[in-house]
Amino acid sequence: MQVAAVGCALAHYQLEAPLGSGGMGIVFLGRDLHLCRPVAVKVLAADRLDHDSRRRLREEALTLSRLSHPNVAAVFDFGSDSGIDYLVMEFVPGTTLDVLLTHGPLAAAEVALLGAQLARGLEAAHTAGVIHRDVKPGNLRVTPGGLLKILDFGVATVASQGATSATTSSGTDAIPALAGTIQYMAPERLRGMAASPTADIFSAGAVLYEMVCGRPAFYDTHPIRLIESILAGRPPRPSAVNPKIDPRLECVILRALDKDPTRRYQRAADLAEALEALSARRATSTRPTAATAVLRWAGRLAHGLVT
Repeated sequence: MQVAAVGCALAHYQLEAPLGSGGMGIVFLGRDLHLCRPVAVKVLAADRLDHDSRRRLREEALTLSRLSHPNVAAVFDFGSDSGIDYLVMEFVPGTTLDVLLTHGPLAAAEVALLGAQLARGLEAAHTAGVIHRDVKPGNLRVTPGGLLKILDFGVATVASQGATSATTSSGTDAIPALAGTIQYMAPERLRGMAASPTADIFSAGAVLYEMVCGRPAFYDTHPIRLIESILAGRPPRPSAVNPKIDPRLECVILRALDKDPTRRYQRAADLAEALEALSARRATSTRPTAATAVLRWAGRLAHGLVT
């Protein structure tokens, strides 16, 4: 069986450079030799070629095929070559949000702008019946122009017809109930409830918190203590970590992070509207921020990968 590696071709897609890896797959920068354009090609890791992992990759392709939105990475193709299943997606230049946050908190204007895009992408997914279940900075890519794209629907689930927020079903039912990243997981999911749109909204709130504070809302190296802090603890108020935060933005974040799902924003569109209202109130500034400089640096880096 062929092993996916830089330089090899899967059908008419040439693998050019590794872009990243996760628990199940490896993502390569590739080139579509038919259309002469860069693409992102996801393949299973060498130790994840079992039937269940292959089924999950196909389910990710089918899930992405339900979505078409500027803030969600698009799927182009799915296939198999020499025993290797591959998923072809649009290549999104720039860098992931977790890399941007290594430079510290973002300015309020960037938080509101990027957060609203995240919420709009989630609203599109939820409208299509798709719940992401792994919203975190590492799965959010920001282009040099400031466009945010949601990546990696590998553990997403599709809500059943007529399902309530507590019941979901899809071909990914074999995935453990805690599929995703605990650090950004809603309390009800840690209690064993099925994922719902409001669980994604909690995760988005955790991302917003990290954007304004430069540190996660919940953090502990010990998984049990981490779970306990999400279930019963409260992170410091954002203003206690970053005194410069707009009080209105703090209120938005704390509502999204409410432990009671009924007190959160009930739709991602509501979260988007709250963040867009903050952006509308802020005076437009032409002075580049530190985050803008990082985005420009990321763009140059991405361009270097493509050429």
